[in-house]
Amino acid sequence: MTKKELRKLFKERRVALSPSETAAQSQAIARLFFATFPVADFQAIHCYLPIRRQNEVDTFPIIDTLQQAFPRTSIVVPRSLPKTGEMEHYRWSSSIELLKNQWGILEPNPDTSPLFPVSKIDLVIIPLLAFDHQGNRVGYGKGFYDRFLAHCRSNVLKVGVSFFDPVETITDAEAFDVRLDYCITPTNVWRFSPTSSVTTRGL
Repeated sequence: MTKKELRKLFKERRVALSPSETAAQSQAIARLFFATFPVADFQAIHCYLPIRRQNEVDTFPIIDTLQQAFPRTSIVVPRSLPKTGEMEHYRWSSSIELLKNQWGILEPNPDTSPLFPVSKIDLVIIPLLAFDHQGNRVGYGKGFYDRFLAHCRSNVLKVGVSFFDPVETITDAEAFDVRLDYCITPTNVWRFSPTSSVTTRGL
C-alpha cells in the first residue's frame, strides 16, 4: 500500500481504539522502551508530546519515568515552525510552560523554555501512523521529522512507537526517506538492520 492509503487506514484504526486500550497499550510500549534501551547511558532523549484527540501513543509514561528515575538524562521536546517546516527543541522540566499550536498540539513556550542543541540528542522517539518490515514509516506527510532527523548526528537512535504491527511494504517509500532503527509496539520491539531484515523481541 502507498503512504496515502496507509495514512487513511491507520488513522481510522487508531481512532477506533478506546481510551482504556490506548492507555494500556501506551504503558506496555513504555515498559518495553525501558527494558530495551540503556537509558542511563544517554545524555538526552527527544520525545514528542502526544496529540490525544488523534489517539497517538501517549509518551507521558516515558517522560514521567525519565524524570523520576533518570534525572541525569535530559528530556527534549519539539516545537514546530510551520512557515519553515522545521522544529525547535527545548529541555523539558516539571515547570515547563506549554502552549497549544495551530494544530492543537501542546508545545513549549519559547519565551520561558531553554533551547536544546540537536547535536547532544542520543535517541529520538518518533510518532508515526504505520511502518513496514524495512523500517520505513508513514507520518502525517508534513516532513517535520524528516528535516529534523537530517540535522541529528548520524548515530542517533531513531525509535518509532506504534499500537500496530508493521505492514509488509510501503510501496512508495523512497531511498532518501529516513528509516527507523527500532519500532516499539505493545508486544514487540522491532529492530531493523542495515540490510533491511528485521528481528523482533516479544514479551
